Amino acid sequence: MSETPSAGLFETATDQEAVERAAAAAAPVTAERADLTMVQTLDAQLREPMFALLSALADNKYVLGRRYAEWCTGAPMLESAVAAAAMAQDELGHARSFYPLLRGFPGGRDLPPMEEKGWQQRSTSAMACLDERFGSWTGFVAANLLVDTALTTLMSAAANSAYEPLRQRARKIQQEEAPHWVHASGWVRRLAPSRTSGLASSLAIFWDDAFTWFGAPDDAVVGALADAGLLAAEPDRLRTNLRPRLEPVLDDAQLAEPLLGRSLPWNRWDPTARRLG
Repeated sequence: MSETPSAGLFETATDQEAVERAAAAAAPVTAERADLTMVQTLDAQLREPMFALLSALADNKYVLGRRYAEWCTGAPMLESAVAAAAMAQDELGHARSFYPLLRGFPGGRDLPPMEEKGWQQRSTSAMACLDERFGSWTGFVAANLLVDTALTTLMSAAANSAYEPLRQRARKIQQEEAPHWVHASGWVRRLAPSRTSGLASSLAIFWDDAFTWFGAPDDAVVGALADAGLLAAEPDRLRTNLRPRLEPVLDDAQLAEPLLGRSLPWNRWDPTARRLG
């Protein structure tokens, strides 16, 4: 049973030994190997969009986890330092669950193993707002509320995906993200009364990235996967789903305006890189 999927996965291999070496390198454990074979269940036209989505999810989860980890010793309270460490571990774990899937796609067969020397310095498709360290604790809270919740909104749309590797991870990630929301919403309410906290400006910095990340209405990645039934919502619907999650928290904190009325900077959106320029 193992030979046929391997041959399908590694179409460029010229002999059985090459097939076995490639399979061993890409999928060192049985579970990963089974996930890699699922690529063949995707329509050929959907493999590139799925690869782009998984790459974006992996990169955003990884970089967000690294940014959280940078505050494990800088949070204003011991409890939040512990929470930052736990959330960093969650996000990095999510990234590690996505990266191996890329090895099954044509565009991912030559990707270096995660954490190989120089791997952290490579270019990623993570949101531009994650390029730099959070300049303050309010930056951490804003990313926690907006970026984290945007990623979880996508996971919600993938919870019943016909693509099993994505569906399994989406359901598990949704459960693990619940404490992240509690932390973010709690800190927004705590910081809001202080008009000098800088929270409003931090939220504005992360808002555009979070809401454009789903792509334009005709997005060739999220839109194509939604049209094929692999995601339950297209880009505009995802934005619609994200807003009501945020609105009660922002309303309570008296921070809803002018955020909810912002026009998104589509002139800066790069659909190939899946991030704002």
